[in-house]
Amino acid sequence: MSLPTQKTLVPVSGGSLAVFQYGEGNGTPVLLIHGVTSSNRAFQLFADALQLRGKTAFAVDLRGRGDSNQLPGPFGMAQHAKDMAAVVDHFGWSKVDVIGHSMGAFVAAAFVGLYPEKVNEVVFADGGVPLPMPPGMTVEQIMPFILGPALARLAMVFESKQAYRDYWKPQPAFAKGWTPTLDEYVDYDLRGDAPHMKASTNAKAVEDDSRDLFGDDLIIRSLKGLTKKSIFIKAERGLQNEENGLYPMAVLEAVLPAYPQLQLEFLADCNHYDMFLEASGAEKIAQIIYGDKK
Repeated sequence: MSLPTQKTLVPVSGGSLAVFQYGEGNGTPVLLIHGVTSSNRAFQLFADALQLRGKTAFAVDLRGRGDSNQLPGPFGMAQHAKDMAAVVDHFGWSKVDVIGHSMGAFVAAAFVGLYPEKVNEVVFADGGVPLPMPPGMTVEQIMPFILGPALARLAMVFESKQAYRDYWKPQPAFAKGWTPTLDEYVDYDLRGDAPHMKASTNAKAVEDDSRDLFGDDLIIRSLKGLTKKSIFIKAERGLQNEENGLYPMAVLEAVLPAYPQLQLEFLADCNHYDMFLEASGAEKIAQIIYGDKK
């Protein structure tokens, strides 16, 4: 696993957005966007896999998360897309490959929809495609089911880094075993001084951002407006390592025809978390997108 070699603070509305470079920086840049309560540290292993393919990972901490957690609202996909545009401009990239995981894939969709001139290839990793609402339910009714566990964790106080690790270790998503990569992932997320430490994510950001995940017009327009084939990676298993995954095949078969440019790739033996946080998953994703190592 790699740790970032450089942190850059990019001016955005309300302050600075933290962007982390992994590796020496001599490869083609790839912009990586994490999920709803995650951070740049989701991509430690994937950054290594990219480096083996001549790429340099630049992973953001989205507004309201990690080292960008002091940035104020508004939140939402359009604001995150605007922040990503600021990142591309700050580094002087003409166009960049963008890979988004989970909610980060919705940010990637908004970004390519609003700023197509700044995006080269875009990849949606187990996210980015709006899930259909259960019949008769509103966003307000479904939000507690989707966000309940995450918001509960954000409200919790932990006395130490070890206590936070102990909270995460039994999660079904990490059935393949606990690793130093996961230590780093959860340690980075914990903020404050012992014994009053909390997760770094702003709960208001989670609530506001999650509203955009169910049929938001911007996301639908962006996906319908894709001008070339773009990879959508479906992890076999879900957030709790459950079968069928976040996107059951029956659901995908119903919704993907609306987005003819999306190319479905099935990621076997991986769940929504370990697809990036476990070495074989990260390598398989790099292989799907960029092929063999150089």
